[in-house]
Amino acid sequence: METIVLQAETNTQSVANRFEKRGTFRVSNPVLSVEINGTRFSTENWSLDGMLLNGLADHVEPGKPIEGIIGPIGSPEMCRFGGCVVRIDEDEMTTAIELDEKNADVAALLPLWVLKYSAR
Repeated sequence: METIVLQAETNTQSVANRFEKRGTFRVSNPVLSVEINGTRFSTENWSLDGMLLNGLADHVEPGKPIEGIIGPIGSPEMCRFGGCVVRIDEDEMTTAIELDEKNADVAALLPLWVLKYSAR
C-alpha cells in the first residue's frame, strides 16, 4: 500500500535561520498605525521586538532593512522606527517586521502606549 502525503503550498517568504519569535508575547491593543514608504498599515499584533502588519508593503524583501513611522491609531503621538522585514505572507496578506533594538524611542513608547491607549 502506497502512502500519499499531500502538502499545501504556502506563499510565504521568510528570512532563513532567524531566531523564531512568533511565540513571544504579543499585544493587539492599541492597534498601531505604521507608515512605510508613504503607505499606511495597521498592526495585527506587536511586541517590543516586532510587529505584524495587515497588508503587504511594496518594494520590501525579507532580510532587508526598513524604516517608517509608528503610533497608536487616532493619536498624534508618532515616532520613527527602524527594523528588518522577516516574513512576507502573501496568502495571509501580512508583513512581519523585527524592530531594531537600538531605537530607544520605540522601546520607551510602546509600553507607554499600552498603558495610555489600550483602555479605549
